Amino acid sequence: MSISSNALGLERVLSDLADSCPVERARLDAAARILTAARRAAGLHLPASDATRAVAEILRHWDPEAVTALEYAETLPEAALDRLLRAAPAWATAASRALTKPDRHAA
Repeated sequence: MSISSNALGLERVLSDLADSCPVERARLDAAARILTAARRAAGLHLPASDATRAVAEILRHWDPEAVTALEYAETLPEAALDRLLRAAPAWATAASRALTKPDRHAA
Protein backbone atom coordinates (compact mmCIF):
# COMPACT_ATOMS: atom_id res chain seq x y z
CA MET A 1 0.00 0.00 0.00
CA SER A 2 1.41 3.38 -0.97
CA ILE A 3 1.17 6.49 1.17
CA SER A 4 -0.80 9.25 -0.52
CA SER A 5 0.74 12.65 -1.16
CA ASN A 6 -1.83 14.07 1.27
CA ALA A 7 -0.52 11.80 4.03
CA LEU A 8 3.07 12.76 3.19
CA GLY A 9 2.16 16.43 3.35
CA LEU A 10 0.43 15.92 6.68
CA GLU A 11 3.44 14.00 7.98
CA ARG A 12 5.71 16.92 7.04
CA VAL A 13 3.44 19.44 8.78
CA LEU A 14 3.20 17.29 11.91
CA SER A 15 6.97 16.88 11.96
CA ASP A 16 7.44 20.66 11.71
CA LEU A 17 4.95 21.22 14.53
CA ALA A 18 6.63 18.63 16.71
CA ASP A 19 10.05 20.21 16.15
CA SER A 20 9.07 23.78 16.96
CA CYS A 21 6.39 25.86 18.58
CA PRO A 22 3.99 27.26 15.95
CA VAL A 23 3.61 30.54 17.83
CA GLU A 24 7.36 31.07 17.98
CA ARG A 25 7.67 30.18 14.28
CA ALA A 26 4.98 32.77 13.46
CA ARG A 27 6.86 35.41 15.51
CA LEU A 28 10.09 34.67 13.65
CA ASP A 29 8.34 34.74 10.27
CA ALA A 30 6.77 38.09 11.16
CA ALA A 31 10.15 39.47 12.26
CA ALA A 32 11.70 38.34 8.96
CA ARG A 33 8.93 40.10 7.01
CA ILE A 34 9.47 43.29 9.04
CA LEU A 35 13.24 43.19 8.49
CA THR A 36 12.82 42.63 4.76
CA ALA A 37 10.36 45.51 4.48
CA ALA A 38 12.58 47.78 6.57
CA ARG A 39 15.55 47.02 4.35
CA ARG A 40 13.50 47.87 1.26
CA ALA A 41 12.30 51.10 2.92
CA ALA A 42 15.74 52.12 4.15
CA GLY A 43 15.90 55.18 1.88
CA LEU A 44 12.66 56.69 3.17
CA HIS A 45 12.82 59.71 5.45
CA LEU A 46 10.85 58.57 8.48
CA PRO A 47 10.00 60.77 11.43
CA ALA A 48 12.02 60.12 14.56
CA SER A 49 10.09 57.97 16.99
CA ASP A 50 10.68 55.06 19.34
CA ALA A 51 9.32 52.72 16.68
CA THR A 52 11.51 53.96 13.84
CA ARG A 53 14.58 53.94 16.09
CA ALA A 54 13.84 50.39 17.29
CA VAL A 55 13.45 49.00 13.78
CA ALA A 56 16.47 50.91 12.46
CA GLU A 57 18.67 49.74 15.34
CA ILE A 58 17.77 46.08 14.89
CA LEU A 59 18.03 46.34 11.09
CA ARG A 60 21.48 47.93 11.32
CA HIS A 61 22.99 44.73 12.71
CA TRP A 62 21.65 42.47 9.93
CA ASP A 63 24.01 41.57 7.10
CA PRO A 64 21.69 40.32 4.35
CA GLU A 65 24.71 39.10 2.36
CA ALA A 66 25.61 36.72 5.19
CA VAL A 67 22.24 35.46 6.48
CA THR A 68 18.60 35.55 5.48
CA ALA A 69 16.11 37.69 7.37
CA LEU A 70 14.70 34.57 9.02
CA GLU A 71 18.14 33.37 10.07
CA TYR A 72 18.89 36.78 11.54
CA ALA A 73 15.54 36.86 13.34
CA GLU A 74 16.35 33.47 14.84
CA THR A 75 19.53 34.92 16.39
CA LEU A 76 17.82 37.92 17.99
CA PRO A 77 17.60 37.91 21.76
CA GLU A 78 14.02 37.55 22.98
CA ALA A 79 13.93 41.19 24.13
CA ALA A 80 15.06 42.45 20.71
CA LEU A 81 12.52 40.25 18.93
CA ASP A 82 9.76 41.54 21.20
CA ARG A 83 10.89 45.14 20.63
CA LEU A 84 10.87 44.67 16.86
CA LEU A 85 7.40 43.10 16.86
CA ARG A 86 5.99 45.84 19.13
CA ALA A 87 7.50 48.61 17.01
CA ALA A 88 6.40 47.17 13.66
CA PRO A 89 2.86 48.62 13.43
CA ALA A 90 3.94 52.20 14.18
CA TRP A 91 7.03 51.83 11.97
CA ALA A 92 4.89 50.49 9.09
CA THR A 93 2.44 53.38 9.47
CA ALA A 94 5.29 55.90 9.30
CA ALA A 95 6.86 54.13 6.31
CA SER A 96 3.52 53.97 4.51
CA ARG A 97 2.98 57.70 5.03
CA ALA A 98 6.50 58.43 3.78
CA LEU A 99 5.76 56.50 0.60
CA THR A 100 2.65 58.54 -0.14
CA LYS A 101 4.17 61.95 0.65
CA PRO A 102 6.63 63.61 -1.74
CA ASP A 103 10.14 63.77 -0.29
CA ARG A 104 10.92 67.36 0.64
CA HIS A 105 14.62 66.51 0.86
CA ALA A 106 14.93 65.30 -2.72
CA ALA A 107 16.63 67.56 -5.20
